[in-house]
Amino acid sequence: MFLLGALSDEGSLGLREHLTQGCEHCLERVKEAARTVYLLSLSARPVSPGPKAKADLLRLLLKK
Repeated sequence: MFLLGALSDEGSLGLREHLTQGCEHCLERVKEAARTVYLLSLSARPVSPGPKAKADLLRLLLKK
């Protein structure tokens, strides 16, 4: 969840602080998860968004 940006800001900050303190066990788990996410991304077929999805995405990007 951390690597995918699905943690709350508090959870993400807490984990970052914990890793910064040097917990080798948790750091190794995050590295392992990163490798897994990377390998899974290689197995996905590229998909082009439909016109509505593309328009929705552009609308969200322009709001910021």
